[in-house]
Amino acid sequence: MSNVIFEERTFLSSNGTTRVHCYIWRPDQEKPKGIIQLSHGMCEYAQRYDAWARRFCAAGYIFCGNDHLGHGRTAQNEQELGFTATRGGAALLVEDLHTMTRMMQESFPGLPVVLYGHSMGSFAARAYLTQYGNELAAALISGTAGPEQPTSIARGLARLLVKTKGDHHRSRFLTSLAFGSYNQHFKEEADSRSWLTRVKSIREAYRQDPLCRFVFTAGGYETLFDLLHTVSRPAWAEKVPRELPILLFAGDEDPVGNYGKGVKEIYNRLRKNGCENAMIRLYAGGRHEMHNEENADEVFADLTAFLEGVLT
Repeated sequence: MSNVIFEERTFLSSNGTTRVHCYIWRPDQEKPKGIIQLSHGMCEYAQRYDAWARRFCAAGYIFCGNDHLGHGRTAQNEQELGFTATRGGAALLVEDLHTMTRMMQESFPGLPVVLYGHSMGSFAARAYLTQYGNELAAALISGTAGPEQPTSIARGLARLLVKTKGDHHRSRFLTSLAFGSYNQHFKEEADSRSWLTRVKSIREAYRQDPLCRFVFTAGGYETLFDLLHTVSRPAWAEKVPRELPILLFAGDEDPVGNYGKGVKEIYNRLRKNGCENAMIRLYAGGRHEMHNEENADEVFADLTAFLEGVLT
């Protein structure tokens, strides 16, 4: 395995005030194959992918990612965890991802960039594809949701709470609305995080991590539901570049993707709209975080095989 050079940087968010923290893992070799840019999920952060990033480095790729607004080191204090913006947070997340892309292209000219979005980060990544997809070589979409979400109701409730309780209000009701049913499928395990992965040690580490266990603010939930609303509309697939290689992957026990059904619907929409390079991979028994699953080796092999096929 080659040595990994790790670097932390910051850049100014598109909100004009926040310094966004970002991280670069690169193999100590002369010519990397490409750049994998992470868009991480809700209530986590880019450095949570450290082991996964180092695997990509060992395979010859640069791995990078920024902590979204309200996450990781980008959140200036505990009160800012889970807060993205009062309004317009969805656009801010997408623009910050694009700033990261431009920074990487300037630092490593000529290398192809692959956007890798997981969970909420997959919603931001899918929105990104409709605006900046032509700048990418490919996209990896992990643990995404289908189009059947009740986004209008959820957005309305989040906006009402922002207006009546404030953008930093933390609502257990909104959290229940967003995630309350996710663990019903696994209730016999008596672990509220069972839906994340079958690996108990990872669930416990998540539970103990202060950068994961916070409750989203009303403003954060408005951002989440706005993103989901945008990518759930039929018009979304029509705006994705038709020639872009896209791999959708998820566990068939992932409640976010309706146990594979929602992911298949997104795939079908892409294919219907002429995205002939879209592919789908569903893993039997896999849950939400396929990069943290029992069969992570199989998942990694599939991802790198896909990348080899589209980048060479």
